[in-house]
Parts: sequence; structure tokens; C-alpha cells
Amino acid sequence: MEINSKQKQLLKGVAHNTKPSIIIGKDGLTPGTLQSIKKALESKELIKIKFNAFKDSKNELAKNIELETKSSIISKIGNVFIYFRQNPDIEKRKYFLDKEI
Repeated sequence: MEINSKQKQLLKGVAHNTKPSIIIGKDGLTPGTLQSIKKALESKELIKIKFNAFKDSKNELAKNIELETKSSIISKIGNVFIYFRQNPDIEKRKYFLDKEI
């Protein structure tokens, strides 16, 4: 799903007051961490991931997370990335971006 700039702006505003759902620590991006990210995206659709470690390679890791989880990076602020993946089940969606904004 393509997300336009107005939709990204809306999602950034919604995510502003939320705390990071996932923290990337000294173990890095493990299969367990990826599974946790996938579950968080499935239930919340919009999550924050904070890098407490691997700050030098955070951009590569963030891109890897985006590809592995089939999500979109909405924003990056310092060591925190905001990801979005719309739930395919319409009844479970929290954010309806299909409509033109």
C-alpha cells in the first residue's frame, strides 16, 4: 500500500504521544524480535521502534525490518522509527487510509 504525504502526516500525529512498542537492544534484530514486531503491527498497525543499541547501523536494520514485516517507515526521529502496516481484515483496522485524505 502506498502512503501519501498527507497520510504520513496524519499517522505521525497519531504516533506522537505513543511510547515505543519494541526496543532494539544489545542482541540486535533477532528472529524473536522480528516476530514481536510482526505481532505488534498486526494488533496495533502503528508502532514505534527504538534503537538503544546498534545506532551506527540503525538505518540498515530499519530498512530490513520494513522489508521483513511488509510495513512502511512513516518517520524517523533520532533513534526512533515509526512503522505502519494496515491490517488486511477490515473489521480489525484501526486506521482507514483507503479513503482519500
